[in-house]
Amino acid sequence: MIRKLILLSILVLTSLVSQSQSFLGWQLHDRYFSIYAGTGWTGYMGDLTNGNPFSKGLTHMNFGVEARLLTRIGARVQFSRYKLEGTDKNAADSSFNRQRNLSFHSTNYEWQVEGVYYFLKYRGKYHKRRTYEPYIAAGFGMTYYNPKADYTDINDVTTTYDLRDIGTETESYGNSAWIIPVNLGVKAALNEFLNLSLDLGYRFAFTGHLDDVNGIYGGPFEDGSIEATLSNRKNEVPEINEGAYDALVPGAQRGNGKNDGYFLVNINIELYLPQDLFRSKNGRQRKEKILGKPSAYD
Repeated sequence: MIRKLILLSILVLTSLVSQSQSFLGWQLHDRYFSIYAGTGWTGYMGDLTNGNPFSKGLTHMNFGVEARLLTRIGARVQFSRYKLEGTDKNAADSSFNRQRNLSFHSTNYEWQVEGVYYFLKYRGKYHKRRTYEPYIAAGFGMTYYNPKADYTDINDVTTTYDLRDIGTETESYGNSAWIIPVNLGVKAALNEFLNLSLDLGYRFAFTGHLDDVNGIYGGPFEDGSIEATLSNRKNEVPEINEGAYDALVPGAQRGNGKNDGYFLVNINIELYLPQDLFRSKNGRQRKEKILGKPSAYD
């Protein structure tokens, strides 16, 4: 499925580039395509954020393909693997959330297609581009998520459970959701062929279950079952909020019912691809290497 999406995305970008070349009359040997890859930090906004949205450490990797279409317009396709986590242990002492005592972690995937608007005009040749190119991007995509939780039993054995399978709430949910990505970034030219970019992105997700917490407590479950334990974890901490303790029962509100969101802070390395990269060796018009000084052809 991922391979088909990548192939389809490249074909769409190729078609758009061909049309833009004809429209602008640019020199056909300019490099319209680039690939990029990077890593960075992730975080999320939801029921278990509790003032601490960031996941620990470098928590995502991404890969993308971009095409320059017009003097200020580009398009890109990106694929990412990212981690999210949240816990009520970060909530204030004696608060409702602290007594609720829920937590999650997940390793997720996303794909997205975005239009890119550059604030400065393209100079007509990739190796004469500006030193800094700020931009904004927006589009659509899909994320694939699977919230999990850890439970340590009386024998001090810790087991990780898929919360979707447990059925912690009355409403079931799937493993994917549409997203609207919005990004703000800047590219810095390192040399003729390479950029270093910083990209700040937020994803509006059409689900409230990235963290498994959204609606109504499920149950009642069999006492002592893993379903009962992971749905309602108030008994794993002291009774620090009597009102919350009494209210946290099957059929009561477990989450705020709102959609979640998450963000990625990316640091990317971008490489411009030769226009004839996919031609046969005999059909290439240039003779220099991909990474080398610009020749008369460039």
